[in-house]
Amino acid sequence: MQRVSEVRPRQVRRCTADPPPAERGGLQIVRNHEEILEGTTVRHRFGEVTVSLVQGGPRELVRPGRLIADGRRARLRVCRPLRGEVWVFQDGRHGVVRPPQLISFDTGRPFKVIMPEEFRMVDVMVTHSLVGLTATDTQRLTARAWNGDQGVAALLSGMLEGLDRHGEEVETAVDLLGGSVAGLTAVLFAERMREVAPDSEIARQALMLRIQAHVREHLAEPSLSPNEVARRHNISLRYLQKIFQEFGVSPARWIRDERLARCRTELADPALDHLPVALIGERAGLYGASHFSRLFRGRYGVTPSEFRKERRAMHHLDSDTVSNAGARS
Repeated sequence: MQRVSEVRPRQVRRCTADPPPAERGGLQIVRNHEEILEGTTVRHRFGEVTVSLVQGGPRELVRPGRLIADGRRARLRVCRPLRGEVWVFQDGRHGVVRPPQLISFDTGRPFKVIMPEEFRMVDVMVTHSLVGLTATDTQRLTARAWNGDQGVAALLSGMLEGLDRHGEEVETAVDLLGGSVAGLTAVLFAERMREVAPDSEIARQALMLRIQAHVREHLAEPSLSPNEVARRHNISLRYLQKIFQEFGVSPARWIRDERLARCRTELADPALDHLPVALIGERAGLYGASHFSRLFRGRYGVTPSEFRKERRAMHHLDSDTVSNAGARS
């Protein structure tokens, strides 16, 4: 298997007289799993999903193995080019995609991503647990293109294109559509797994996705707990913990983070501003205003009230900017 550092652009397609992007100064060494890509114009997080709009000139993104000390915090990234091409090299394969195609890579292993020309793309970053996959699973999935014009790939590709076309609304859009992006991404990987993986691994991933769907459906119930989840799925608590341990998180922690992500989504929705903050917490199973506030601040750095206040202030600022611009015209 070639090392990422040994792969050259000419191995992807026709040879050209142009030097590779790195020789034109467009090289970015990716040093951590969630590093912001150069050229990012919008970046927004929804629970375990981060969506970025990235644009720029020719460049290479490289992550050598010497910089990967902890693979437990690795992320899966799905690229949807909006303009130009994206080349991905990982796990002994390379893939080339252009609109409306999709392609993925795993930050927990060495990779190289090349944009050989002016480009614009949507970068979706998800945790492994969100799509029910381990790092071992993803070795079969990276650097393989989805055609983007049929099935689930078409749905996800179209949604990501829509986020770009309505970029000025992306802050609200990602909060409101983040669950759909997460669900479609999970199904996309599940379909690919059925094509390339043994039945035992497919069954484990399917179980993980069923568990996640069950948790999200019952977040408001105070009785929701690891014990209850294990009982509902006819598995032992120990086996449930083992499944989540593969992703570096406990079932209890994952349930708590899902509840907080649901609260963040509802606090970001102006249509729910009439609901008291404490009720937002209760709707996601977090009872007790002080308890909810403490957990939310620990996860997002601000209290629920502060988060809602900042969102309203930003909305008013944007409205004033539009009004002033109209007045000047």
